[in-house]
Amino acid sequence: MPQGDYKALNLAVIENKVADFVDVEVFMEENMAKEILLLMALEAELGADNIATIAERCDVCFIGMGKLNAFEATMKALAAGEYRYVINVGTCGSFSHPFGSTLYPSSAWQGDVYIDPDGLFFTPAEQLNTGMEGCSIVSSDNFIGDDTPLRQRELLAPYDCMDMEAYAVVRAVRLHSSLHGVDEPTIYLAKIVSDGCDGTVGDWESRITSLRPTVRAAAEDIIDKIEKLQP
Repeated sequence: MPQGDYKALNLAVIENKVADFVDVEVFMEENMAKEILLLMALEAELGADNIATIAERCDVCFIGMGKLNAFEATMKALAAGEYRYVINVGTCGSFSHPFGSTLYPSSAWQGDVYIDPDGLFFTPAEQLNTGMEGCSIVSSDNFIGDDTPLRQRELLAPYDCMDMEAYAVVRAVRLHSSLHGVDEPTIYLAKIVSDGCDGTVGDWESRITSLRPTVRAAAEDIIDKIEKLQP
């Protein structure tokens, strides 16, 4: 489970489309009693050395790709600790922001059929009290690229960025708090643009390697802000 000397809840790391799930009870026994939970889709977005450094300051959980994986893994991670802050950091696509940009969304939307305002399944955004004012993210279950239907691309165009997990993370955090009658952790989102939703995601592995310092910096920036809030 852990690599090196860090402890990370590796609930759904997807490599070659194989998920590696770790027993939450084991995590609860070994978990460091920190107040900050960092959620990321894949280890590859950060790299082992960066994970080891950041895990000295917060608990780290890899939740897998896609909304269902993210939702389930987030619920399990929250059951394993009492967190005041939840951070979701990762990569995203964007029509309007250049490669390498760091975005801090303040609203998360359910993607796919759920963003059509005239559709039967339209779902309002989950609003946050953190992030860049007016910055929005849409979470879908598919990469957005040249082969995405024109209507869907038109619906996505007004939003700042697209990923596959953020909305599910926010929903899971709020559901967990509601079900257990506990205070809702403060939620932070940080996303780094890895592609222009134009098919370049095919080169994702090399792109993500080059973005690791930026991903780490985004996570540390939020952790720094949280630590400054402490009395």
